[in-house]
Amino acid sequence: MQISLDAIKHFFPKLSDVTWTQLQHFCELIYIKNKVLNLISRQDINRIVEAHLLPSLAILKKNPFPTETTVLDIGTGGGFPGLPLAIVTPLAHFTLIDSVGKKIRAVEEFVSALNLKNVTCINDRIENFHRKYHCITGRAISNIDNFYTLAKPHLNAHGKIFYLTGGEMAPHKNMTAIDLFDLYDHQFCETKKLLIIP
Repeated sequence: MQISLDAIKHFFPKLSDVTWTQLQHFCELIYIKNKVLNLISRQDINRIVEAHLLPSLAILKKNPFPTETTVLDIGTGGGFPGLPLAIVTPLAHFTLIDSVGKKIRAVEEFVSALNLKNVTCINDRIENFHRKYHCITGRAISNIDNFYTLAKPHLNAHGKIFYLTGGEMAPHKNMTAIDLFDLYDHQFCETKKLLIIP
């Protein structure tokens, strides 16, 4: 299935041809794997760009990752937001962790197929993991307070947490909430937010 990346090209016009090819291939891999393993909602599979890629890449619109930035993606599931971010920022280093073995094995397949040299996949619970990172990402795997509790021990002294969520949420101290609609002006983003701590 050919999935259009026109929306990404509109908002990220300077990406390289290699990056476009990898993003297209990633969409195709997700589409195929999702037929046998529920990595993303089945109702979203034809909206993967709007529902998954653009929200993931919203982090870069607010905070580009410099060379050598280390990023931990907690509860990566099917690789969101970690893999789109890794594709677009090949000089940063990403660790994708998930406790569900079949999901992280699928992500490892994607990393191999896409020839991504800046991604490490870990099958474990975050509570058993003990490294620190410049940035931590996550997406709707818990409420923000619980996610902050899980993420904080793995954050460098001046690091940031980026958390994607939908709908209403109780504010966390020092949190900045950004409406994705303000970044993209697309109807699909009306209820989606990017939370940044600190």
